[in-house]
Amino acid sequence: MNVRREINMNAGEEDKPALNWLLDHYHLSSQWGFVAKCYFVGKQPTVKRIWVPTKEGRVLYAHREVFTE
Repeated sequence: MNVRREINMNAGEEDKPALNWLLDHYHLSSQWGFVAKCYFVGKQPTVKRIWVPTKEGRVLYAHREVFTE
């Protein structure tokens, strides 16, 4: 599973910058589950995972300047 590739292929355009930043900073699976979630679209064998930031992930991304100082 390559999450970054799935983000770039299947996530909404407005979510891609946030998801890529979150993946860079919260890449451990326990952290990633807190800041992003996925849902499945399609039927077998062409199911896609669509990634979206959680509420917490959106807040962290909105205040990213604080974390990069």
